[in-house]
Amino acid sequence: MSPAKHIQYTLAAFIVVILCFELSNLDLWIQGFFYNASSQRWLFQIDGNPWRHFFFYDGPKRLLILFEFALLASVLFFRKAAFVQHYKRGLLIVLLALPLGPAAVSLLKGTTNVACPYALSEFGGELPYLKLFERYPAEKQPTKQQRCFPAGHASAGFALLTLYYLPKSRRRRRQMVVLALTAGWAMGGYKMLLGHHFFSHTLASMLLCWLVINCIALLVAPTLSLSGRSSLQQHRAS
Repeated sequence: MSPAKHIQYTLAAFIVVILCFELSNLDLWIQGFFYNASSQRWLFQIDGNPWRHFFFYDGPKRLLILFEFALLASVLFFRKAAFVQHYKRGLLIVLLALPLGPAAVSLLKGTTNVACPYALSEFGGELPYLKLFERYPAEKQPTKQQRCFPAGHASAGFALLTLYYLPKSRRRRRQMVVLALTAGWAMGGYKMLLGHHFFSHTLASMLLCWLVINCIALLVAPTLSLSGRSSLQQHRAS
């Protein structure tokens, strides 16, 4: 499927997701499984297990930053290598999308003014629960801008979906998608268990990252066609 088709389907999915959560209280229902009303505690606490917090929060962020710098260094210092030459368009897409996907999520977070679950009265906080397009009443205005939609931390994991455009074989592309979704949902799921995000926040982050990735792919390689064999294999066979 071409990047243009992916963009069309992703936009449609994004609209469906927004409508689904705007017209229901599904977020509250899902989040209720992670909150103990009697003890007023979330399933996970930031200070409850430092090693767990490092594994799901600090560790992945550092690893992804290291991965991007290592990839950039490889392209710069080994640009004449066969792998770089044959996958240069895919590598360019990856290098651009890894930072730009999370950047787009961060930019949107700064405009939506959506509160985190832990700040809501339903979960022991003070703010009312509002949908994406609703506004706070005058007497319940937050003291500072709320930045919880879409999910920022998970976007770093979902940015790995850009690896879909690196290999050419279907099997490898599926493996890259599984890797990225595992990373994104592990990081996003952890934040949900802390009460930092609703399910829709993480889902929107995934779709937005995939949208940005495909927009970059369309700009970098508008005629990109993904076949079942890698271009390196095709080169060796010729």
